[in-house]
Amino acid sequence: MNWTAITSMITAGTAVAALIFTGLSLNTAQKQAAVAEQGQFTDRYTKAVEQAGKQGDEHLQVRLGGLYALERLAHDSPRDQQTIIEVLSAFIRTTAPDNDYGNTPCPDRIIASDVQTALTILGRRDTSHDNNAVIDLRHMCLGTADLRNANLNRMELQDASLRASRLNGANFSEANLAGTDLFATFLTGAKFVGAKLNGADLEGAILRNADFTNSDLSNATLTRTDLSGADLRGAIHDQYTQIGTPITDATTRGAWW
Repeated sequence: MNWTAITSMITAGTAVAALIFTGLSLNTAQKQAAVAEQGQFTDRYTKAVEQAGKQGDEHLQVRLGGLYALERLAHDSPRDQQTIIEVLSAFIRTTAPDNDYGNTPCPDRIIASDVQTALTILGRRDTSHDNNAVIDLRHMCLGTADLRNANLNRMELQDASLRASRLNGANFSEANLAGTDLFATFLTGAKFVGAKLNGADLEGAILRNADFTNSDLSNATLTRTDLSGADLRGAIHDQYTQIGTPITDATTRGAWW
């Protein structure tokens, strides 16, 4: 009997068994770590939602902390971004005034700081992790908002008010802005590619270099607007589209009036 060979076989078998044991232990440890990580995320999420839900002016800083915590969670766990988008949208819907489907005038006041913060977070999210989530802010009063360079594509803003808001460079591509109040807004360089703007009020808006390619402007009001450098090629318009005599220049494209 070759004891050297037997010893070598035993040694090899022991090594294999050790590797299997190590692999199983590592797999168990990884599962435990994943469970612990998910538990930590749940705790952070619950705390953030509780903070965002604190009512009253005395709890403003707590609410802001909760909103920023939700933004951090979306960054740390992209798969949960859809849920966080829905939570932030719900926060705005339950905090900002609404216009009762256009039947009640929006109050003439500056947007609340916590609502502005939630909008800012939504506007700078990584849209590649949206997982088909849609920001639904229909009928909301969001006048004087600052959403410069915000990514708001496919957003639902039907009959909402963004009156006198700063929206320069914002992306509203394929968004629903039907009946939206955009009176006297700043929209230089904004994108409305494929957006629904039928019935929207854009009177007095600054629309320099705005892109309205293939948008729907039927029954929209664009009187007293500045359309210098704007691109309106392919935009839908009808006999109810009010255009008047807007400011244009040699780089305005797609003018039909």
